[in-house]
Amino acid sequence: MDDVDLVERARIKAFYKLLVDRFGEDVWAERKAAYVKRIREKESTFNIRLPIESQLFIPADDDIDWYILASYLAHDFPFSDSTYSSRRVFTYAMAIGAVADQLRSVPHIDTVLDKMLANNNQPEKQLFELLTASFYLKNGYEVSFIPENSITWPNGKKKSPDLLVKFGDLEFYVECKRADKQTKYSLSEEVAWANIWTQLSHHMLKAAPWSTVDLTFHDQVADVSPDEVIKFVGLAIKAGGERVRAGSISGQIRAIDKKSLKHHYKAFSVRANSPQHELLVFGDVDSNERRSIATIAAQVIRPGTNNDILNMFVKDVGQCVGAQWRCDHEVSLSLRSRHFKGLVNDGVNQIPSDRPGVVHVWFETRDGVEIEELRRVKNVDNISSFDASDTTVLGVFVHAVNYYPFEDNYEWAETVQDFSRIPDLMDLFPLQTLMLASGPATAVEGTTHWAQDKAAKVSQ
Repeated sequence: MDDVDLVERARIKAFYKLLVDRFGEDVWAERKAAYVKRIREKESTFNIRLPIESQLFIPADDDIDWYILASYLAHDFPFSDSTYSSRRVFTYAMAIGAVADQLRSVPHIDTVLDKMLANNNQPEKQLFELLTASFYLKNGYEVSFIPENSITWPNGKKKSPDLLVKFGDLEFYVECKRADKQTKYSLSEEVAWANIWTQLSHHMLKAAPWSTVDLTFHDQVADVSPDEVIKFVGLAIKAGGERVRAGSISGQIRAIDKKSLKHHYKAFSVRANSPQHELLVFGDVDSNERRSIATIAAQVIRPGTNNDILNMFVKDVGQCVGAQWRCDHEVSLSLRSRHFKGLVNDGVNQIPSDRPGVVHVWFETRDGVEIEELRRVKNVDNISSFDASDTTVLGVFVHAVNYYPFEDNYEWAETVQDFSRIPDLMDLFPLQTLMLASGPATAVEGTTHWAQDKAAKVSQ
């Protein structure tokens, strides 16, 4: 393990210890055993004759027990992993774990931890509060969590922001607003696609094995039937790789580089549902695309010991197909690119008038470049016009983040947009401006990470 891995491991384990120390090893042992049981029950029904991807246990992003378990497994159990999900967890764990010892001394942190650990299906709000507190600690501030509804306003109502921070004579409130990871529409769209893929993948494994299809839906995905997509794929096969359109669908079919894939599998086994497999099937790994793979494994192995979990590897592939899809219907584009004026309004209304305050809004850029381009325009238009003149709020920081798992490592990106009433509000953060940074991080001025992703793709 090199020095970078040692530092990363230490930060992740510090995050793990912060949480487990709060509710105790015995409680965690029970919760861990229950989680592992769920994994084993799912994997016990595996049928090698069916696509492996749909049979895997996929951790839910919003389960605090997975955050803890992934941090426990990190570095020490290399065969036990769910790569796409754990790399997202590691990013948060390192950012918070880097100042875990300081966090232990922050007033009222136990209340935040208790609420997060008890609410194991919706921990994201408290997780963001911990991340924000860590961010201010790294910038040299004294930090205190504010008990919920502990401040009585002039109108008699009780409410409060999340943090009070202090740097010398400067003292102000901080309110944290965590947007849903995806809009309800985006989630419903993915459900509609999953129904299509179940039938489409079965058809492709018979009619077009060793191929991927690139699809653009021009109607809402929920309005397209699996039969329509299967019929379109038939036309795409006949077109021999040329782009075609039929009704509300356009796209093309491509051959998987079967020779290279098979050559790789002769030398290595590959974790199912991983960036390595995505690379072999599509030729690249792209966190901005929505992709599905169906693999019929010729052989599956479980390296490690009987104590390992999430350790299903494909030794050889019998057949494999994939799909990449998007929707350009105006309703889809509009509803997936929701702006955050409502969250800003809620955040501003939590700041009492006896001190200045700032609002941090946090969201993940899961829907790709085009959606974030649209969302940015909406945020600029709507948040810039927000009237905060009757408040003591100095400004709003909107943090957009994405995670990039690769075949043998991972990266993250964060874009901070500030909407301020005073000049140079970013000067509040003298040591680092990126919340996800657990140490020194490169900040690029005048662009967004999705613009960088778009430029990188064009240059390929």
